[in-house]
Amino acid sequence: MEEIIKTAQELFKKDRHYTGSIDGIPGPMTMEGLAKYGDIPKSWPTNRRIIGFIQLKAKESGFNPGPLDGIWGPQTESAYDLLKYKLTNGEDQPLWRPDELIFDKPKKWPIQNSPEFHNLFGERGEHNLVSVDIPFRMHVCWEPYSLVTRIRCHRKVADSMSNVLTKVKEIYGEDEIKRLRLNLFGGCFNNRQMRQGNSWSMHAWGIALDFDPARNPLRAGRETSTFSRPEYEAWWRCWEEEGWVSLGRSFNFDWMHVQAARFF
Repeated sequence: MEEIIKTAQELFKKDRHYTGSIDGIPGPMTMEGLAKYGDIPKSWPTNRRIIGFIQLKAKESGFNPGPLDGIWGPQTESAYDLLKYKLTNGEDQPLWRPDELIFDKPKKWPIQNSPEFHNLFGERGEHNLVSVDIPFRMHVCWEPYSLVTRIRCHRKVADSMSNVLTKVKEIYGEDEIKRLRLNLFGGCFNNRQMRQGNSWSMHAWGIALDFDPARNPLRAGRETSTFSRPEYEAWWRCWEEEGWVSLGRSFNFDWMHVQAARFF
């Protein structure tokens, strides 16, 4: 939270609403700066107000943080990263999407956005969603005390997802799942567009999942992403045996993400 507060202070200073130090401490001058923005409810706790301010500034800069609710989730985190880059570098972060993918896993799922894809999954949105029971204890990554017992996903991938998670529990067991942070859920269904793009995310159909985004952020490669380590080989094998695609294993970015759609 300290880094988020520092970013807020930098933005206050840029708007000429703050003359204090960039210290990450929400002191009186920081709160005075925050009070200049009437769209942020004063009834919210301090941290929520600061997150709400970040969401407001991200939206003003053209980055979609989701609803202005003061709650830190993956969409807000993505928008924050783009906002922080622009604040630091004075320009938008360049797109980084490798063009080629060598895919040698089972081709169970259709190519992303192909006619076969739309025939199988239909229109994006909530109408095709079902809930899948999770066979081990899972928590929301940004709210670690919130227990997740079911995942809402597209009905066409529900059985496959259940198979994967059951295999994961059989292979690793509860203690190892917790140690490896495989129990930190970053989301499945989210009716949004891709980050830094105009196309719809696979999350908009409920056929993609994110895990432990804090240690496997969007732009991190195998040098720093924990999911690239040998102890996660069985984790990826469980997904790939069902035809799911890991962006980390395929493109070496977005290691948190796995989806039931191919690229070619």
